[in-house]
Amino acid sequence: MRRTSAWVVVVGVLAAWACPPAAARAGVWVTLAAGVPGGSPTSDGQFWFDSPHAPPQVAITALTGGATATATTGGGSTFFGGTGVPVLLDLGNGSAYVAGGDPSQANVASSLAGGGTGPASSVAPVAGGEIPSAAALLGIALGDPAADGSRALTATVTDGAGGALGTGSITLPDGGWWVLGLTPGANTPPGPIDPPPPPPGPIDPPPGPVDPPPPAPSPAARPG
Repeated sequence: MRRTSAWVVVVGVLAAWACPPAAARAGVWVTLAAGVPGGSPTSDGQFWFDSPHAPPQVAITALTGGATATATTGGGSTFFGGTGVPVLLDLGNGSAYVAGGDPSQANVASSLAGGGTGPASSVAPVAGGEIPSAAALLGIALGDPAADGSRALTATVTDGAGGALGTGSITLPDGGWWVLGLTPGANTPPGPIDPPPPPPGPIDPPPGPVDPPPPAPSPAARPG
C-alpha cells in the first residue's frame, strides 16, 4: 500500500496497446470533452487503457493548473482541488466521471463512453485515503492560457511503477466546462479485413452462327 502526496504530478506518454484480433481485454475507456458555458462540446477525445487491477480502480493523484473538480459515481460525489488528492474511484460495477466548470447533465451523459447508458459505480469516491498497489494512477493537468484564454487539458494514466498506460488532451475554452469519463469495458479491435473476392473467370465465348434451316421441298410434279 502507498500514499501519494498532493503535489505529485503523474507524467506519461501515449502508448499504443494492440490486442490480438480475436482477444477482448478488460480495461477502462477514458473520454474527454469540453465546451463553452451552457453550450455543447467544442473539443473531445478518448483513449483506452488496460487496467492493472480487476475490478478496475483508478486513483486521481494530481490535479494541476489551479483546477478544481468534482468526482462523481452513483454512490456520491467528492469536490477537490490540487491539495485534495488522492481520490480513489472503484469502477468494479460501473462508471465514474470527473468534471470542472458547470457542465449540464446532458453534457455529462454524452461525454461518457456509450453515451452514459451503462450503470454508474455504486461505490462513492474516497478522498485522502490509501492507494491500492494495483490501482491505475490518473493525473489531470490544465496548461497555461493561450491568447484567447483557452487552455489544454491533459489526462495521463500510468501504472504504479510509472509505466505509461494512456493519455489524451483536449482544448478547454475560456471559462468553459470539462468532463472526464471513466467507463470499464473491453477493447475489442476489429478482426482482419476479409480478402477481396477473386476476379471472375473467363467469359464463355458467344455461341457460333446458327445453321440455316434446310430448303423447303420442291412441289411435287403433277401428272399430265
